[in-house]
Order: sequence, then structure tokens, then C-alpha cells
Amino acid sequence: MNRKVGSEIKTLVICVDRDNDIGEKAGLKTPIIGKEASLSAATKLALADPEDSDVNAIFEAIRLCEQLKSTEENAGVEIVLIAGDKNAGVDADRKIGKELEKVLSKTAVESAILVSDGAEDEWIIPILGSRVKIDSVRRVVVKQSERLESTFYLIKRLLEDPKFSRTFLPPVGIILFLLALSLLFNLSDKVVGIILAFLGIYILLKGLGRENVMVEFIEDVKQALYSGKISFVTYICAIVLFLAGTSQGVVEYTKSLEAGEPILIGMVHYIKGAIWWYMGAALAPIMGKMMSMLIERERIVRHWAILFSVIASGLILWGGSECIILLSNDNLWDDLMGYLYLFLSILGAIILSFIGVAISRYVKGTVIGKEEVEAETAMK
Repeated sequence: MNRKVGSEIKTLVICVDRDNDIGEKAGLKTPIIGKEASLSAATKLALADPEDSDVNAIFEAIRLCEQLKSTEENAGVEIVLIAGDKNAGVDADRKIGKELEKVLSKTAVESAILVSDGAEDEWIIPILGSRVKIDSVRRVVVKQSERLESTFYLIKRLLEDPKFSRTFLPPVGIILFLLALSLLFNLSDKVVGIILAFLGIYILLKGLGRENVMVEFIEDVKQALYSGKISFVTYICAIVLFLAGTSQGVVEYTKSLEAGEPILIGMVHYIKGAIWWYMGAALAPIMGKMMSMLIERERIVRHWAILFSVIASGLILWGGSECIILLSNDNLWDDLMGYLYLFLSILGAIILSFIGVAISRYVKGTVIGKEEVEAETAMK
């Protein structure tokens, strides 16, 4: 501190440098009190970096302080420069609070006026307001760059927000990567289709609240790899089966279009060609988890219901696709076979679902009964 604060000071004009440009660039220690010391600090900072906006804020604080002294008799106004930390985070805010407490401990200040160079410094208003009453806030931004700085700061805050960055940046990054591949390999049409498919899947998952499903899948794969579980191999199998199913579905879709069938029927052919590969991809991680639980001698309860539900879902999709394809042939026998496929697939799906639920309930009842017996034995 460059000067002792007198007890006659009633109003402080506080200039805040949250990222500590005064210390990092000019080599000065804060808090700095008084007009002459502040002028010297502003000059040194201007010589070190003429483009730094904190220079304007310091001069505005000096001007405001002199204006109050000239318009109010016995105003008891003084200026103080306070700085945070170059990382501009929690450490910076704590340092600002400590410096302000250091100043206030030596005087009976009644109120303060905050002078800042932008919205970022104004984040510390609650910190200052909890220690001294703030009468006014003066924001100083170079006129030519006010909108630019505000926009830049808003973008910076959004990118630093984990929720925004994790939701917005990954899709944008994938889209830009695919566009780069399309330019490198002259695959513009196909890549545009992939991008639209990706956006459609992402919007669907976002609407269902499952946009983090891929992130969770990658985390599960990493955990399985690090822990040496057999489920890691099944995750790799799931990826291979998914790619194989997509390839098979594309082949069936292409054949359908070449045969002159409508796009909707082509999509049904895609489902028919890919569905059992996709079911295998969905079942592989479940089977891996169940095998890991068996090795670790854990009880398998809810996984039975999930396993049979996945198989039942695949059966319904397969039967539905077969039904639609046969009905599109406009033949009585094919229509009857289509309805038969649909009926049998629905019936089989219901039976499989009941089997999965029954096994899960049986295992759950066995586990609960065993726990009750152990509890009674422990009580005796």
C-alpha cells in the first residue's frame, strides 16, 4: 500500500483490475491509494501497454475523484486501485476482497463508487457490496470498441461455461471435421447426407434428454479398459457390429432405390438389413456387463429384463419392416404373409418381455430372501 488511509475518508472511488495488469505489466503492488500514486500507476501501465483498457479506467477514476472533491465540500473522497490475479478466477476475487478489507480496516468509509473497464470487472460487485455500500458503478470502455468488447466477453463467458461448451462445441467440431473430409476427398454429397443424419440423431437425443449417451459410452469403454474387464472386448464388438449393420443397411437401401422403389420403402429396407446387426451391437455391452458380474460373483437382476427387452424390440422392428415390404408388393398372398410376420413378431416380443421380467423378479426375490435370512442370522 503506497499511502496510509486517513479516518476522514468517507467515499472511496475504487478502480478494479481483476486480471492484475497493473502488477503483471507495470510491476506495481496493490492496493494503490491517492491521486499522485494512481497517476504514476496509470503512466507506467500505459508505457508498458498503451492498448490496455485499464489505463482508461484509472484516468476515469482520477477524474471522478477530482470532480467529487470540487463539487462537494468536505466530501472526504479518495481513490484506490485494487487488483486481482492474472488467472481472473476464484483466486482473483479472493485477493480483491482481502485488499479491500485491508483498506477499509484503516478508515470509516461510508460508501464507494466502482469504476471498471468492462463487464468482467463488474462480476466482483457482490464482493465489494458485501464489505461496503456501493453508491454507483461507472463503466469505462473505449467508444470505438464497446460493442466489440462486450460481444467478445459474452462469447468468452459462453465458451468457459461447461454446460454450453459440452453441448454446443462437440457437434460443431464434428460437422467441421466432416466438411474438411468432404473437401479433401471430394465427397460433398455423401458428407452432407452424413451431417444431416448426425444432426437428426443429435436433435432426437437432445429432445429425449440423452445427448450425453455417446460421452457415457466412451467413459464406460475407458473404465472397462483401465480395469481390465471383459466388457471392453464386448464394447469393441458393439462398435464393429454397428458399423457392419450400417454398411448392410446402406447396401439394402441402395438396392431398393436402384429397383425404383420409393425412398420410404428404401428406409424400411435399411432397417431390415441393419436391425439384427444393431441388436447385436446393443446386446454385446449388456452381455459383457453380465459376464463381468458373473466373474465378480455379483447378482444379475435388472440386466435380464434389459436383455430380453432389446431382443423383443429388434423382433418387432424386423417384423414391422417385413410387413411393410410385403404390403408394398400389392399381392394378396404377400399381404397375408406380411400381417402374419407382424403378428408373430409382436407375439414373440411380448413373450420375450414377460420372460425377462419374470427372470428379473425371480432373481430379485432370491436376493431379497437371502438378505433377510442373513439379517435374521446376524440378529440371533
